[in-house]
Order: sequence, then structure tokens, then C-alpha cells
Amino acid sequence: MNKASVLTALKELDFTDYPLQSPAEGEVRLKIAAVSICGSDVHYWHNGRIGSAVAKYPMVLGHEPSGIIESVGAGVKNLSPGMRVAIEPAMPCGLCRMCLIGKSHLCLKIRFLGTPPDDGILMQERNMPAHCCIPLPDNVSLIEGALMEPLGVGLHAARLAAPQIGESAAVFGLGAVGLLTMLSALLAGVDKVYAVDPVKERREMALKLGATAVFDPAGGNAAEWILDNTGGLGTDISFEASGEEEGFINSCLSAGRGGRAVIIGIPEKDYFAMPMHECRRKELAVLHCRRSNREADNAINLISTGRLPIKKLASHIYKFEDTGKALATAHNKSDGVIRAIVLPNNDIKVD
Repeated sequence: MNKASVLTALKELDFTDYPLQSPAEGEVRLKIAAVSICGSDVHYWHNGRIGSAVAKYPMVLGHEPSGIIESVGAGVKNLSPGMRVAIEPAMPCGLCRMCLIGKSHLCLKIRFLGTPPDDGILMQERNMPAHCCIPLPDNVSLIEGALMEPLGVGLHAARLAAPQIGESAAVFGLGAVGLLTMLSALLAGVDKVYAVDPVKERREMALKLGATAVFDPAGGNAAEWILDNTGGLGTDISFEASGEEEGFINSCLSAGRGGRAVIIGIPEKDYFAMPMHECRRKELAVLHCRRSNREADNAINLISTGRLPIKKLASHIYKFEDTGKALATAHNKSDGVIRAIVLPNNDIKVD
């Protein structure tokens, strides 16, 4: 019987049967290999909401998975049982204005795994539209496949910032998305990166992945530290990936004149203060990043080349029955966690 990790109340999970029909036309049945725990999963688990999106119990979390195809429905081509795949969690309508202008991630009728009213994928098996399945090259592990979606967010954030060769960047928040954004910016030509996070292991990882310098915000004002390191000019780009008000304000303060601040983190609060005069005087462009926009294939290709060593970010691996521990560790940023990964099926080799 297919088991699912079901959120029944704040921070309460039950492992219950989740019946599935045979895959319909255009669908595949997947055996889920690995699920990466995202900040949005943590928000629903801990807060029961993300802004106006409110958890509807019971619900299944999870939207960053990899899996193995077990069976295919009628009309499915180019996919077959036994194939290893990453799964694109977004299901846009393809017909609305946003879809037609190439911004399907902003689709007016989008469905997204683990976002009410759609159940997520923290379960042992699930049916998915075939078009959401991206085959993994032989040299890409199922762990890496589960990191495809956050890498897509990093790539999208970097694309929004439009970095030029030789520019500088600041990154606030060095969880998986912050680090993957940093890697994406470096790949696009950014020369120097100043990275900020209170977790020592995350700062150490940033240095290993190419950061110029790192800073613990417990030791002082992060924006002042970046200004000191840039001769008072600030950086060309700042990326906010912490979801904290302090990170948002510092991302505005540390960016230089004519710079760009890209806001990625998902906050608990509905409103943040903004240093308006500082932003106005600098003519700062403040951009917001929501999920990713058709970056899945690009992400898989980049992983397969070895240029983005994302497997290092999978710092904590949990059995299915320990999903609650994975969510708690991610929420508390404890034990040096960068990215927690849950394995719904113990019999799948994921690395």
C-alpha cells in the first residue's frame, strides 16, 4: 500500500495510506526516490500558511522530488518503466496571458505540488503528468535530481539580475537556494561574492563554492561590512535568500547605485520595512523571484556537466519515518543543515 506523510495540523504528521488509481492518459506512476525539503514546506508545517495561501488539512507537502517510473498511461511517449527522472512541480495551464508571454511560472491557474489545494509528493508513489518528468542522465544521481528545482530557482534569480562579467554580488542567506543562486551568478560571470549567514557550516560551504568573503551577522552589521569591502560602493547585485526582514533591508542597503536587489526568500511576515530614501537615491531596481521559469532542462544539463557541484548541498538525509525531524531541522537551521533530503523508499539507491 502506498504511504504518504500527511500534515494534519501545525507540526503534526501522520503516515497514512494514500490510494492511487492507475495512471490516466498522459500520466506516469512514479516510485519516489528523494524529496528535498524547501522553505515553503517548512512554512506550511510550522505556520500553516504562506501569505494568503493557507494549509488545508489533511495535506501532503513536498515539491522537489526525483523518482523512478513504474508504469505509464496511454499516449505517453519517450518515457518508460525503469527510467530515473526529476519532477517539475509546476503545472501551468498553458493558455492564460502569463503562459502565452513566456512566464508560465506566473500562470493565473497554476497548480503546484504541495500548495493548496494540490497535495505534494512526500509519499512512496504518485501519479504525475508525463510532461513534468525530466529524464536524468546516467551521471546525475537521484539526490541531485531532487535538487533540480531549487537549482532552477537559483538560475531564474540570476537571470532576473542579468549579471555582467566582472560584476559583484552579495548573497543574504546561504541555504540551498542562496548557495545555488550564488553558483548561478558566478557561472554567469560575477567576479566577487560577499556571502552572509549565521550558520558556520553554510558560510564554510560558500567559501568552498567560490565566495570571495563570508560574514556572520552576529558579528556586526552585514551591509556595513559589504560597503567596507567594496570601498563604499556596494555591490552591483544583491540576492536576498533568507526570508528575514533584516536580510531584505541589508540587501537594499548593500547594493550600489544603479544596482539590482533580487528578493528570493519566503518570509513569515506579510510586510517588511523598506529603506525608501536609500533605494530612491540609488535608483535601486528591486526585483522579486517566484519559483523558476522553465529552467528544469537547463538545470539538469548543468548538473550533468559537473560545473555545479550541487550534491554537496544535501547535508542531511532522512528516512521517510523521520520526515518530521527533517522539517524541524530545516526550520531551526540546526546541526549545520544546508538541505534536508527525505527518502520515501528505502530500497532505492539514490547516490
